Amino acid sequence: MSLDIEPRPASPGAASATPATGPSRTPSIPATPRLPGRRNPKWIALGVIAICLGGLLSYVIYSQVATEATVVAAAHTVYRGEAIERDDLTTVTLRRGSVAAAIPADQIDDLVGQRAVFDLAEGSVVSKVAVGAVVIPPDGQSVVGLKLSGGRAPNNLLLPDSPIRLVALPVNDTADRDKLAGSVYVGRVVDQSAAADGTSTLVNVEVSSAQAPAIAALAAQDRIAVVRDAGK
Repeated sequence: MSLDIEPRPASPGAASATPATGPSRTPSIPATPRLPGRRNPKWIALGVIAICLGGLLSYVIYSQVATEATVVAAAHTVYRGEAIERDDLTTVTLRRGSVAAAIPADQIDDLVGQRAVFDLAEGSVVSKVAVGAVVIPPDGQSVVGLKLSGGRAPNNLLLPDSPIRLVALPVNDTADRDKLAGSVYVGRVVDQSAAADGTSTLVNVEVSSAQAPAIAALAAQDRIAVVRDAGK
C-alpha cells in the first residue's frame, strides 16, 4: 500500500475564500534616543562654589543683623534739665550690647516731653538713666533769675549746668556799710537767653535755698557779676 505525499494543488475555491488584504504598511522606526551632552567639570565646580559662597554670605548677613540693634541717640545737644523734643532725637545702629541700658528705637516717641537728667551730647547714645522726669530745682535748691548787663558775665560760656560763682558788687556811695559787697555764692546755670534790649543776658541760676534771698536782692539792685568756673 503506497502513501500519497505530494502536495495537493490548491483548489480555485480556496483562493476566493481568502479575504482580501489592504495595502501593506511600512512599520515605523522609533527615533534614536538623544544622548545627554557631556557636562563640563569646570561649570559643575563653579556651580558648587557659587552655592557655597551664597550660603556663607547669607550666614554672614544673618549673623550681622542678629548682633546689631537700632537705638536712640541725640541729634542735638540737650542740656541737663531741658525738655526733650522729637527733633532732638535720632537713631543709630550699634553692635548689640555695646552700650548699656540703651533705649530701643521703637521707644523714641516715649522720650518726647521728658527731661535730660544730665547733658546729652550731640551724637551720643541715649541711655535709660539719662532721661527722666527731672524736677528743677531739686530739694534744698532754688532758681534765681539774673539780668546781666555787658561785662558782668563771660560771653558764650554760660551753658546749662555750668558751674559758676556769683560775686556781690558794692554800692559806690555805701561801700563802707555794705555787708554783702564781696560775697561769693556758688551756683549752676539752668539756662540763658538774650534780653529784649539786645545788650543784656537773662540767666536762670540754681543756688542754695538759704542763699537765694540775698542773691535775689543783689540781682534786683544789679549788683551781681558772674564768674565761670572750670567744669562741664
